Amino acid sequence: MAETKSNWKPEWKRDIVYLHVFPRAMAKCIPNISPFAMKLEMWLRMNEIPYQIVDHMGFSSKSQTPFIMFNEDEIPDSNFIIEYLSKHFKKDPYPGINVEQQAVGRSFLKMVEENTAWSIFWYRYVEHMQEYMEYIKFQVPEEMQEKVGAGLSSSVKDRAWKHGIGRHSNEEIYKIGSDDIRAISAYLGKKKYFLGETPSLIDCTLFGFLVQIIFVPLDFPMKVVIQEECSNVLDYINRLKTEFWPHWDDQQL
Repeated sequence: MAETKSNWKPEWKRDIVYLHVFPRAMAKCIPNISPFAMKLEMWLRMNEIPYQIVDHMGFSSKSQTPFIMFNEDEIPDSNFIIEYLSKHFKKDPYPGINVEQQAVGRSFLKMVEENTAWSIFWYRYVEHMQEYMEYIKFQVPEEMQEKVGAGLSSSVKDRAWKHGIGRHSNEEIYKIGSDDIRAISAYLGKKKYFLGETPSLIDCTLFGFLVQIIFVPLDFPMKVVIQEECSNVLDYINRLKTEFWPHWDDQQL
């Protein structure tokens, strides 16, 4: 693994996870604009693993964010980070959950990260970047905010085209995201957690992405579906927020 000594906190300690994420100050309404960062921090909280947030505008050796610095190693990619830390701290990402249910969890995880995510990114970065900039502040001088926002919008649009989802109409993209929400709601039903009575990795993933829709005051079409058709999803996310982010509302995160 590549070493990135310039990213180390000078007082780093062994077995402390140094979670490098976009600065909290960039976001309003939620702790982080990155759903992957939210997912990873949720997993650390859920498993009571000691960590410290490191506000960092850079990227890992894989050009990704978030990443962690841990015991002299840089570890990128949220899923590989969780796999690595699960082994190190002897944590089960799906505690007490049978292999069939774990397969369901993995399937929904991949759906959200590889599919649903694009409906969120398309709405806020491509179609409504100007509006979204009321809830995001780039770490650049004020006169450069618009330019950076335009560059990000163009980059996301290009990546979405290469992914394939960007070749669809806006309505088709939001239908994809909305149908994913309906599938999440149908499987969740009245359960406390997504796979039953025990919280697991899939709950972290769903939380990380759905808070980007629920708590940012933009008119996501997927939010309308949650509010009008899938109230169980809204209740579920609020339960997770209350349980694992008790100081969310007073910003003592």
